[in-house]
Amino acid sequence: MQDIIKNGKDFRIIPEKFESSTVCSITNTADNSINFNLPIATNEELADYNKGDEVEIFGSNNEGLIYFVTNITEKDGKNITVKMPETYKNIQRREYSRVDFKGELSFEDYKDAVLQTDDISAGGLKFISSISLEEHLEYNISISLSNNLTIRCTIQPIRIQQIDYNGKTAYSISGKFKTIESIDRIALVQYSFRSLTEAENLK
Repeated sequence: MQDIIKNGKDFRIIPEKFESSTVCSITNTADNSINFNLPIATNEELADYNKGDEVEIFGSNNEGLIYFVTNITEKDGKNITVKMPETYKNIQRREYSRVDFKGELSFEDYKDAVLQTDDISAGGLKFISSISLEEHLEYNISISLSNNLTIRCTIQPIRIQQIDYNGKTAYSISGKFKTIESIDRIALVQYSFRSLTEAENLK
């Protein structure tokens, strides 16, 4: 277990307050603990990381994504120690969950093209556009998941369907993410996980 986590990279940590999620890096591992540094966390975000709190952690390795839940055992400024988890989950591409998405999506070259967002996963998203796109091209986009989390990547349309939208011609477009940082892919996975959890809690 220690080697699996030690060889991971691009870690993100999620406290109970999702908006305080941030990147973290391993500074040391031991049989029973892992030391992380939270380099870009603000003082406001750090206030949501306290001894005894449960946190979720995502990272990437050669097999895909790894995910585990653990507890903070020590905190010193931007450095925290968590308990070495007993188990972890390996997340493959086929397991990417698609969830409803009402955040903001914009295209670098087509500022007002997006009429509505439908759903999103770590692999891609579906939206309604006022213009048709080309299936063989990649487009630069910006995705706002929350007030402090914006992802910039490229998307390639894989399915385009002409539809009626409020009496006007529009296009329902499904696309897959192409050029995307692994840390941003992890952010999308954690967003989907949290959205699914919140939906289950409402039932």
